[in-house]
Amino acid sequence: MKTTSISSNSFRGKSPKRRSVLTRFRSTLLICYILSLVISIVAISSWSRYEVYSAANKELNLLVDMVNSIRTYIAEDVRPQMLAQNIFHPPAVSSTVATKYVANHFLEVQPNYYIKTASDNPLNPQNLPEPLEQKLLDRFRIERNLDSLTEEGRIRGKTFLVSSRPSVSKESCLRCHASPQSAPALIRQQYGTESGYDYTTDQVVGVSVVGVPISNIYSLILRRSLVAITALTLLFSIVFIIVSQQVQRFILRPIIYITQIAREISSGNLEQEIVVQQHDEIGELANAFELMRRSLLMATRRLRKQDNS
Repeated sequence: MKTTSISSNSFRGKSPKRRSVLTRFRSTLLICYILSLVISIVAISSWSRYEVYSAANKELNLLVDMVNSIRTYIAEDVRPQMLAQNIFHPPAVSSTVATKYVANHFLEVQPNYYIKTASDNPLNPQNLPEPLEQKLLDRFRIERNLDSLTEEGRIRGKTFLVSSRPSVSKESCLRCHASPQSAPALIRQQYGTESGYDYTTDQVVGVSVVGVPISNIYSLILRRSLVAITALTLLFSIVFIIVSQQVQRFILRPIIYITQIAREISSGNLEQEIVVQQHDEIGELANAFELMRRSLLMATRRLRKQDNS
């Protein structure tokens, strides 16, 4: 009887490109590493922003309360007494001037902060608005229901968390700001007659701005991200080495060993015993191959005995 020899390769057909189990493990770890970096950087960015803004908000609230307290002190405790005695001294009767004086002394010792009452029609040219202040002033004029605004902004090249409130003219303000003719002589002598007049009651004439510095968020995020990247890289490098060694020892080497024995069995060598000392799925696979080898060996021996008899 003619037998046909069929190569084992004929069953395979055109096989896809081979990828080892170890390569897949390493690829999975690399993907986990990249995802961990992305998640960590996003989390660090969000937390750093929250931390910086939280600290700035606390300082801002204190500073705003201080400025409001100064203005209230002048308006309620000092001005009525001074005007009742017909004494006109701007730092004592004007909360804006008083705030400016106190702010100047404060900024001498805390130069990183910002305090100003700005107006596009001021008596004092030093109170002319910066671009951000003009933007806020225009918004308060359009949205008269706004009592205050808090936002991030840049003033003179520095980034601040800014709290702003509209400065609305009252009846008492018209004593100095109604017209040059009705203004006190001291006001005309000190500030002239070109600017700071023609106010009307309930008009948004300026904006009170208080700012606290915001530390460079991006440099803070970068520093913390570098620390996270270094820590994650070190951690994943250790995991990468350990996992690679464990995969090679407990998975790849036993599988390669079993594969070699299986090839020998397919070539007719049934004497090679399969020994894998593992109590896991790889060990069960090795035991299954060993049982198959023994069954084939016993069947072959029986066939030989029958042929000899």
